[in-house]
Amino acid sequence: MKTNVSFTVPVATGDTVTITLLSSYAFSASTGSQALTVEASQSENTPILSLALTETNATDKLSVLLATLADYLFSRSDVLEELTLNQALVNHLNSHCQGDELISSLNNDKTGTILRAAFYQNGLLWHWRGSRNPVAETWAFNDQNIRHPERLPQPEGLLYQRYDFSNDLLVTLETLDPDRHLDLFHDWMNQPRVAEFWELDKSKQELKDYIVKQRADRYSWPVLACLNGEPLGYLEIYWVMEDRLGPYYPCQPWDRGSHVLVGNTNFLGPRYSKTWTCALSHFLFLDDPRTRTLAGEPRADNQRLLKLLEPARWFFVKEFDFPHKRSALIQCHRETFFQQVRL
Repeated sequence: MKTNVSFTVPVATGDTVTITLLSSYAFSASTGSQALTVEASQSENTPILSLALTETNATDKLSVLLATLADYLFSRSDVLEELTLNQALVNHLNSHCQGDELISSLNNDKTGTILRAAFYQNGLLWHWRGSRNPVAETWAFNDQNIRHPERLPQPEGLLYQRYDFSNDLLVTLETLDPDRHLDLFHDWMNQPRVAEFWELDKSKQELKDYIVKQRADRYSWPVLACLNGEPLGYLEIYWVMEDRLGPYYPCQPWDRGSHVLVGNTNFLGPRYSKTWTCALSHFLFLDDPRTRTLAGEPRADNQRLLKLLEPARWFFVKEFDFPHKRSALIQCHRETFFQQVRL
């Protein structure tokens, strides 16, 4: 392994973290004037890596530094499932921030464990809300007299950001702006290959009205996806219970769905699709911990989309008929995603 190699990683907290490989088993993470250095050790043929604190002056940024380092370590291994933190690192974490943000369990020897599957369900680094939980559940009726959990207003700006170490890609999701993003949205929707499936090859004013309507209705959420700062595509996220898909399977109150458009043809291909499909699924599960199932209803003949979603462990359930099209019901389950997908 090359040493003194650095990665600069922007995270959704607004920080930019630099990860440096000091040796084969020594790593540092830094942001601004705060830094953390650890040494790692691993017993042969185990999926557990032990981290020992070497040096740190980090205080309020310690959890961000450790989380970014954990993300790097988990992403570079196909088998790593746990990180064990030595007592000194656990104590320092508890002294300067909420250690339980990252630590899955405390052990009898006063070390701490970070489980991979639990770690990626913590939004600290990637989600606009951080590790804070959503508000308590209350219920309401919509205009169609469907009773559903009260949905929160859509936030503006950045929603999700994660650097994919394996593909050297920074993926970001942000709420679509009806003014700032209108030209791009119009261009994409009027591409013949897109219009065939979306049927939104309309004027700019009609498409602006469409976005505004999506923004006003809390059940759906228009989102722009970017890779390395360049627009990738459009995502239309919705709550299944209030959607036309709801009656076609036994949906639960927090099931989430999405319509997906890759508008930028430069990002077609498996390298890019693995990054954005995993990021989209990751964001939807982070957005509400009560979401157990993601669902979609592409046209049954849209085999390309079904293939693109496979790395994120989406799977085909059945075909069924909407009034206007023959559709495929596809799903992704929380437990399977976090146990099997290597982000």
